[in-house]
Parts: sequence; structure tokens; C-alpha cells
Amino acid sequence: MLRDISFIIAIIIEIGLPLAIAIVFRKKFKISWAIFFVAMALFLVSLVRIPLNAYVSNMLKYYFMGNNLLIMAILFPSFTAGLFEEGFRTLGIGLIVRGKTYEKGLMYGIGHGGGGESMIFVGFSLLANFIAYKFFSMLPGMSILKTQFESVSWFMPLVGAGERVLAMTIQIAFSVIVMHAFLNKKYYFIIFAFLGHVIVDFVASYLNIKFGILWSEISVIIFAVIGLAVTLLLRPKKDVAQP
Repeated sequence: MLRDISFIIAIIIEIGLPLAIAIVFRKKFKISWAIFFVAMALFLVSLVRIPLNAYVSNMLKYYFMGNNLLIMAILFPSFTAGLFEEGFRTLGIGLIVRGKTYEKGLMYGIGHGGGGESMIFVGFSLLANFIAYKFFSMLPGMSILKTQFESVSWFMPLVGAGERVLAMTIQIAFSVIVMHAFLNKKYYFIIFAFLGHVIVDFVASYLNIKFGILWSEISVIIFAVIGLAVTLLLRPKKDVAQP
């Protein structure tokens, strides 16, 4: 029972929180929903890297062994995550978003990390699996799903939801960095966003595998705090709108 409640709360957070924040930003700053949905769509497009990651990960075992294999197996998907996500983020903010402002950068980050990653990629997937587990677990072929859900500690769904909140904070920071690059014509900031993305993904994944989820989550908390600080530091005193 406690596990089910935990899953329900996690689903509400992962799906509802990004929408709630986007609604607040929409009303407060009069920002079009189009930015949210463009960011969400481009995040989903960036997932085309997943088959490439799977192919390369399978090839790496022929060239590396031991800890070197582990490092490369984490580094490559971290690299492609930074390349594809920041590439499409740059495309979205640079070519699609009009009248660029700091606030639109915030909304783009909510759409990317909240709408695409938290809601669609994680939240709705978890919702579908949870419904299948609760109402269709007696069907043939569902035993694996049932075993997976029942082997999860009751608090883990809440840990996952908390991680989505932290990840959204980091994604907002990356969006603000890219927006800052275009607002101030400091395009090297896009490289900072790319490198930051690679570092966050690599460190969190490496710590999880080598030392356990606790150290991984601590690193994500630290990165989220840094992301929040960057978001606040890059807030302009006066918005400079661009056509």
C-alpha cells in the first residue's frame, strides 16, 4: 500500500509539477505556450541518440576492459546527451524563439526538462506501467513487470521524483545559459552548456555504478544548487529583447 502511494505521488510530481510551474510562468510573464511545447518536442527529438548509444556501447567491449570500459560506456552516452540536447536547445532558442528574453529561457528549460524529460519520458511512462501493474498484471507476459514493481523499495519512486525536480532545475540552468549566449552574443556560453551537460551526466552515472545511488543523488543535488546559482547570476538587470 505504501509503495503504491509513493508511486502515485511520484507520478503527480513528475507530470503535474512541470505543468504547474509552466502555468505560473505563463500568467506572470505572459510567455507563449509555444516555447514550452517547442522545447518539449525538441527534447524528444534529441532522443534519436539512444540507438546510437546502444550500438556504440555494444562495440566498446571489443576495445576496452575493466574500469576503462566502464568509463567509456558512461562517457559516450554522456557526450551524446550533451551534444544532442544542447544542439537542439541551441537550435530551438537560436532559430525558433522570437523576442528572446531571460524569462523565455526559463520557460524553455521548463519545457525541455519538465515537459519533455519529466512528463513525457519519465512520468507518462511510469503512469502507463503503473496502470498495467495494478490492473493487468494477471495477463500473460506481465509477470516481469509485476516483479519489477514489487521489488522496488517503497521510497524509491519518491527519490526518482525528487531527481526529476533536481534535473529540471539543471535543465533550466542550461537553457538560461544558451539564452544568455544569444542575448549577449557570447556564443561560447553554448560550449559551457554542452560541457556542463556532459559532466553532470557522467559524474552522476559513474558515482551510481561505483559507489551507489546515494552518492549519485548527492552529486545531482550539488549540480542542481550550482544550476540554480547560475540561473540567478545570469538574470539580467534589464531584459534586452531581440527580434
